[in-house]
Amino acid sequence: MNKDRIMALSDGIVAIAATIMVLELAVPQTISIDSLLSQVPIFYSYVVSFSLIYLAWRSHHNAFEKADLIDGKVFLANGIWLFFITLIPFTTALVGNGPSETLAEAIYVISLILWTASFQFLDIAITKANPQAPKDEVRDNKSRLLLFGGYFIALIVAFIIPELTTIIIGVDVLIMAANLFLNVKSG
Repeated sequence: MNKDRIMALSDGIVAIAATIMVLELAVPQTISIDSLLSQVPIFYSYVVSFSLIYLAWRSHHNAFEKADLIDGKVFLANGIWLFFITLIPFTTALVGNGPSETLAEAIYVISLILWTASFQFLDIAITKANPQAPKDEVRDNKSRLLLFGGYFIALIVAFIIPELTTIIIGVDVLIMAANLFLNVKSG
């Protein structure tokens, strides 16, 4: 299978997913502090989800750069990853419009868990098809603990104090980005 075509399709879908989320930011009928403050939960959920998509796009790009062979398993795993990324705009809108809703927050976190897990399986498929390729940096135990640990804490918190869920995910994103930046600077 042609790697460049799969990467182009994936890049397009990632770009569309990131773009669709911004459409949830509505311009208020009247410009006032109150009307702008009413957009804060939607804007915050957008920033968190956009950051996650951007970091995931980088990992996806790196995963495919190291691959010479794209077999059927990689193709299927990539399709599953793309499916879950296309759910992010919907789940982001849920938490943006219902930041105190347990169900909205839980659905958001579950979608992030499934999306992240699908990337792990995609990277495993790439490294199995390309034994010379190194595994992605998010497949080490420290990164997995950070990713999934933060998500599972956020999921539990969704049932206790829903408003803190997306904040926890945001902190997790900041830690992941800082960790990535430190690894890029030193590597």
